[in-house]
Amino acid sequence: MERASQLTASTTHMTPQTTPNAAELLNQKFHDMRRNAPRVEHNKLVIMVALQMAQEVFSLNKSLQEYEHCEHLLQTILEDVEQTVE
Repeated sequence: MERASQLTASTTHMTPQTTPNAAELLNQKFHDMRRNAPRVEHNKLVIMVALQMAQEVFSLNKSLQEYEHCEHLLQTILEDVEQTVE
């Protein structure tokens, strides 16, 4: 669980070093979307990119929650083994 909270904590704080990378990622996603749909209005493209990024965040969050659940199960197994050994 500690690892999961570290991951969450590290991803929620934007530092000056990560901000340009985030901006570059957003810009690249927008240009990719523009290339795939050249006739779509700018405002619609922005919304499409935002929805795509939201979907990616939801997927990552789901993965993190599954990881946290597995970590909890492993901790329980480890505690059971330690009690058995004692």
